[in-house]
Amino acid sequence: MIISELNVSDGQIIEFTIATDVATIVLKDWKDQVHKLVFNNIVGVEAYSPEFVDLCHIKETTDSEQLRKLRSIIEAEEDEIIEYSFIAAWNDLPILSIFGESVEIKS
Repeated sequence: MIISELNVSDGQIIEFTIATDVATIVLKDWKDQVHKLVFNNIVGVEAYSPEFVDLCHIKETTDSEQLRKLRSIIEAEEDEIIEYSFIAAWNDLPILSIFGESVEIKS
């Protein structure tokens, strides 16, 4: 499964951990199914109390102001880093953005 196919609408992040260059997110979807997302080779995280906030969707992008700034700082190529943003249902704003190379979904 790829991250864009994961239906997180009305789901919540129930656990968020970072260890060195790996971030782990545990999501509970609207059907109470639990999914574990493992982000590899992360180089940045922007978080605003993301646990237990109702989600709308996950946005994946390779072009944003934050990414341009981050790539400049770490001297990365344009296709090396992806921004994964968890968007809140009630205000359509990102409550968590993870900047890394890839993500694995373990359901």
